[in-house]
Amino acid sequence: MSQVSGKNPYRPGVGVRPLYLAGREAPLRRFAAMLRAAPEQQANMRVTGLRGVGKSVLLEEFADHAKEFDWEPALAELQPSHNTDEALTTAVGALLEHTRQRLSRLARLRSVAGRALRATSMSLTWEEVTLAVSFGSEREEDLARDLFSTVELALAKGRNGVVLLLDEAQLVRDERDRHGEHPLSLLIAPVVALQRAELPLGLVLCGLPTLTGNLQKARSYSERLFRGEEIGSLESEQALEAFIRPLGETARRTDAKLAREVVAEVEGYPYFLQLWGSELWEAADLAGVERFSVKLLDATRPDIYGRLDRDFYEPRIATLTPAEQDLLASSAACPYPPLRSADLNRASEKTPGNVNVLLGRLVDAGALYRIRKGEYAYTAPKFRDYLVRRGG
Repeated sequence: MSQVSGKNPYRPGVGVRPLYLAGREAPLRRFAAMLRAAPEQQANMRVTGLRGVGKSVLLEEFADHAKEFDWEPALAELQPSHNTDEALTTAVGALLEHTRQRLSRLARLRSVAGRALRATSMSLTWEEVTLAVSFGSEREEDLARDLFSTVELALAKGRNGVVLLLDEAQLVRDERDRHGEHPLSLLIAPVVALQRAELPLGLVLCGLPTLTGNLQKARSYSERLFRGEEIGSLESEQALEAFIRPLGETARRTDAKLAREVVAEVEGYPYFLQLWGSELWEAADLAGVERFSVKLLDATRPDIYGRLDRDFYEPRIATLTPAEQDLLASSAACPYPPLRSADLNRASEKTPGNVNVLLGRLVDAGALYRIRKGEYAYTAPKFRDYLVRRGG
């Protein structure tokens, strides 16, 4: 067996940076331009895409770029438990506190007066200018104070501003009831109010395509508040680079035919490229070969799809109810894309009313997203292929 030095250079995982990031130069340029235009222009961006396209990795790249432009990044991943007003305020407040501590372990922030005697407005002083900002709730006011204090300290420490980068933001959404929970509006309102006062504050929300609809419901003018950045699969040449470049520092190489076959098979999705590469690397180790070939891929394919299903698809199915899983299984028999509710009614034994309820629950669970009335799509790429394999 030949000895090949070096570790496996492929990194399939959630939010794990690949050794070579391909095809994301354009969104990085637009993010940099957004920071340069602040605070005169609002520095808000909405990053959406299917699972496995590298949104979380891109968000980390944004954080690094922010530092290069002397902006202080505050990066966090939201959880389902944050989908209430109180939980979101607590989570973002903790993130901002951590950011302030990072900015200066020795700094003593000025005490914020008025928490004991709350009102619906407050007076903030920045660069000797007093800003009167009104808010609709105590939590909005608390969050605004935390945001302002963080920006204030960042400026004192020589930064140009603060940018909040929140991943999995589709998990936070407003309830339709006026008296219900409205965590997304609670987040947006103080950010926008402080931006209108030209504080150097940015907000990047990253998540599944359902994030766009959630923002629209929270703020009807959200398309003007957020620059839209849709992240998809890589173009063929970009995908080839993403697959081949990690081998550059190793003794292994790949046949050109094999590389093109992998890119075509995974349709350019970044996570899949890393997974295919990782499994081929391990297979080459076992076979004692130094070159990836079509023959090696053919022999490894069952292991690749087994790992793909276990690591990528099955965890998303496992959290669904039996009824939701049944409806997804029925969707495999429907024409796609898109998934039409009319086709699903014919394929499923459930009543149309039950189908509509389950479709709404699958959207809330992040398994589907709504394209338009009566039309849906899966949030994970090649998910229908998985459902067909699972049914078989």
